[in-house]
Amino acid sequence: MRVAILADIHGNLPACEAVLDDITKSVAPDYIVAAGDLALRGAHPRETVELLFSKCHALIMGNTDAYLAGNYLGGAYRERDHWKTELLRWTRDQLGDTLLHQLGQMPFSLRYTPRKGQDLFICHANPRNLEESLDPTLDDVAVRRFFTHLDAAACAFGHLHFPYRRRVGRMLIADVASAGIPRDGDLRPAYGVFTFTPKGWRVQIRRVRYPVRKATQALTARRVPGGPLLIHKLVEARYRHHNALMEAARRHSGLPPPGPVLRPPPGTGGARPMLAAPFENNPPPEVDPSTLPLDLDGTVTGASPLPPDALNDLDG
Repeated sequence: MRVAILADIHGNLPACEAVLDDITKSVAPDYIVAAGDLALRGAHPRETVELLFSKCHALIMGNTDAYLAGNYLGGAYRERDHWKTELLRWTRDQLGDTLLHQLGQMPFSLRYTPRKGQDLFICHANPRNLEESLDPTLDDVAVRRFFTHLDAAACAFGHLHFPYRRRVGRMLIADVASAGIPRDGDLRPAYGVFTFTPKGWRVQIRRVRYPVRKATQALTARRVPGGPLLIHKLVEARYRHHNALMEAARRHSGLPPPGPVLRPPPGTGGARPMLAAPFENNPPPEVDPSTLPLDLDGTVTGASPLPPDALNDLDG
């Protein structure tokens, strides 16, 4: 059994199309699952949701889907005069009543059972709720409390927008997101492929190319509320504590620390390799969306950190 899972698409239609195209051409899974946060924050909420409903075998609810459907509100979306409240209203108008109702009816989670005792459990943020992120920097005790009562061999989730895999006891867990707004320093959409083998579940995190500038231009052209900040976050593609997240993710994956060894420049006669300078906390230069190529494939190395009040955006 093979299950492709994309999460946190956030109305980014070009990224969603690229991921679904890669799934069809390169993965050929038995099931395709959209694991929540389908529409809010992007320029094409309706088109994205319609595409996902037409292509996916199952869809589950994310926290922003619950906000849109009116199930409850979280974070700044509860504040009357916040720009996110205007964004919520605009997105609801774009979706219309029928799609909003469908979002509100999506389940919290689902399971696939290739063999007894080998369930794959899929949820949005964690097996308990829609809001708390499974940060890779959490220690084992903190992580285990989310899985105490879960009987499964593997768990797929999103919400943090930072793909990584980890073991919790014998359980394989993996953040497979984000397909719409990656925050791990790589602009390319991420999604996960869980494959059941004779040795149990295995997971692959895949990245795909997509026209980033098309997504940023649409946020401006369609006058999406909060557009400049949404563009900033899209091209920044990282959190302020990026290095800590990366180090923890590599450790859980059993990978060695990155080797910052640079080749000596030509003409040095085979001198000893130079070590790259460590990451500085000083803000690098801003990223100008207008300078992005139409089809960008690579990582962000020069995005400036946002102010603290703008960083706490896991509520969507």
